Amino acid sequence: MKIKDVIVGNKRRRHRDSRKNRIIQHDPLYTITGKKLKEGKGRDINHLEDLAIFNGSAGAKRALNVLRQMETHPQEATIKWDGRPALIFGRNENGEFILTDKSGFAAKTYNGRVTSADDLEKMFLNRKLKDPSKAGERSQFAKSMANLWDTFEQATPEDFRGFVHGDLLYSSTPKISKGKIQFTPNTTTYLVDPASNIGKKILNSDVGIVIHVYIDLENNKSNVDINKFKEGPLLVMPPAYVTQAPEVDIPEIDRLEGEVSKYGSAIDKMMTPPAELQMKNFDDILYSFMNASTKSSGLENLNVNSFAQFIENSDLTATRKQKVLTYTSENQETLDGLLKIIMDIMIAKNKIINQLDKQPADIQAVTDGKPGGEGYVIGKDVKLVNRSGFTAANFARNN
Repeated sequence: MKIKDVIVGNKRRRHRDSRKNRIIQHDPLYTITGKKLKEGKGRDINHLEDLAIFNGSAGAKRALNVLRQMETHPQEATIKWDGRPALIFGRNENGEFILTDKSGFAAKTYNGRVTSADDLEKMFLNRKLKDPSKAGERSQFAKSMANLWDTFEQATPEDFRGFVHGDLLYSSTPKISKGKIQFTPNTTTYLVDPASNIGKKILNSDVGIVIHVYIDLENNKSNVDINKFKEGPLLVMPPAYVTQAPEVDIPEIDRLEGEVSKYGSAIDKMMTPPAELQMKNFDDILYSFMNASTKSSGLENLNVNSFAQFIENSDLTATRKQKVLTYTSENQETLDGLLKIIMDIMIAKNKIINQLDKQPADIQAVTDGKPGGEGYVIGKDVKLVNRSGFTAANFARNN
């Protein structure tokens, strides 16, 4: 994957190859949207397979269509950077510069939208510390965040209004080791060719951040124009596009579409429990089950029995546990069908991720000594992540 501009839109001739025709005849990536995606635990970008949880059969169809079209639209995918911590910065209605984190930005009991480096440091130091033995570590972190203030403020134009949300990639110029620029912002280590365009930009910067979304003064979110920020010590990381198409197992995608058609109406009905059951959050329960299965390395064994065990061990009340277990028992075949579809989507997705991870590239990612990072973002709201690899490692590191 190279850092380059991508020009899309040239009309292609119809392929004579029947396999290519089956890929192209399907709708573009974003025509199957269903209802608006739920953000699942506050996330703006959802795992591909979770579309089937939050959007039922329409979400499953969209997930399969995304995989199908990776072979003809690889440029829709960009690296998903694994940065930390998450930062929000910009200028308020008065033009005052603000740098904070997600908790500070959304704070109700204190002013977390601080307007000076000293106040930023105090904000972090004043937060309750769960482990007193980490007081020194927290003090060092607060000081390091305050030291970034001038770099971020200088990069933000005086007439900029609103805020951007991103993840810190490095707070000092990364070093070259074994011929590669190396930095590890969180769980993944990145290896960058110092002779590449992005490598040169990294070496000429002091701080790096990847920006995900723009937030206006009314808290509305939209895409970010990173060109609005000034060049200098801060590098706002440009998108790294996939340029080499992976090979997609189209017959398997066809088979899965048949499974979605088979279970589709039953899945949609199950995911909308009757009002009298008071289970509007059934999709959130399934989402929590997915995360718990990731932590316990149980993603290859998603079924009614493993879900029932998850419910039994959950912190739901006894009454609520019984209600969920009774409902899923009555819908056992449908739930098993949905979970099997989700597992098969993950298998197909991981095959594509493995191909992308092994491609020659200016930027390479390594997690736990193995090729691959947090994965790839498709468009604006979907991510391809190997949950058994990166996500499990990330849970283990940060919990």
